[in-house]
Amino acid sequence: MKKTLRIILTLLLCAAARQGYCANTSGTGAVPFLKLPVEARGAGMGEAVAGAASGPMALFQNPAGLVSNKTVAFSFSHSLLVEDISYDVLGLALPLKSGGVIGVGAQYLQYGSMKSLDNTGAPAGTLSPKDSAFAAGYGLSLGEDVMAGATAKYISSKISGLAATSALDFGLLMYDESFSMGFTAQNMGKGLKFNKEESPLPVNLRFGVNVHYVENWNFAADFNFPKDGTAWAAAGAEYAFARKGAWKLIGRAGYNTSAADTKGVNGLSAGFGLALNSLSCDYAFRTMGLLGTTHHLGLTYRLGK
Repeated sequence: MKKTLRIILTLLLCAAARQGYCANTSGTGAVPFLKLPVEARGAGMGEAVAGAASGPMALFQNPAGLVSNKTVAFSFSHSLLVEDISYDVLGLALPLKSGGVIGVGAQYLQYGSMKSLDNTGAPAGTLSPKDSAFAAGYGLSLGEDVMAGATAKYISSKISGLAATSALDFGLLMYDESFSMGFTAQNMGKGLKFNKEESPLPVNLRFGVNVHYVENWNFAADFNFPKDGTAWAAAGAEYAFARKGAWKLIGRAGYNTSAADTKGVNGLSAGFGLALNSLSCDYAFRTMGLLGTTHHLGLTYRLGK
């Protein structure tokens, strides 16, 4: 089973590479908030998460990772982006007696208030654009150390008018004693239509690996092939410091090339996680060149051990 899945994942990576490099629609995708990191841990590791997605936020990263939730778990993330833009994400994982795991969640991006002008250039009040997505997913084990999952999303975008559509994510994960690899296809669906013009969704094919050969260390790398841009890579690491009683501290750092062509320091990230029993808190920051630095806060609570 593992050998077969390795072959499948390799073929998917080759298909993803062809899809990404042949695409020539850079900058044309709608609802770019779907590209943002949904949690502080992933943001701190350069967004290299596809090979070891876990917790409730796996619903948005790689739905196969939902299987990692052995108890009911809840996650919340809040990100402070440029200007008045804020980004909030909720995720909930519910294990079933059958062995599968259901995930539900929501994403909400608020751009703040901005002035509006009519077609003559005269003031016409203000606009408060908003983007949101509501998701439901399911993850299950296909065999020993092999998982699969899918997420269905309802996506809406409001500017002066409202447009909505639906999309699907699919994911695979394979675990070994000290190595895991995953593949996910994100935002597969029909584009958003404002009036008569349709903008495609930011479809992305992602392949990731996760390595933890060294005690207390975890290394990850992702390769992304978006339909609306050029391929980009991400890499990150985290280190678990010695425990002190029930407390645990984890340091993280990462880098990605998603915006390597922009000016200024871009793509670097770092953060930490602090856990006490079933409760964990995370923080990360990312550099965005001339736009400055973004900050990401996260909270996860798990029922039981």
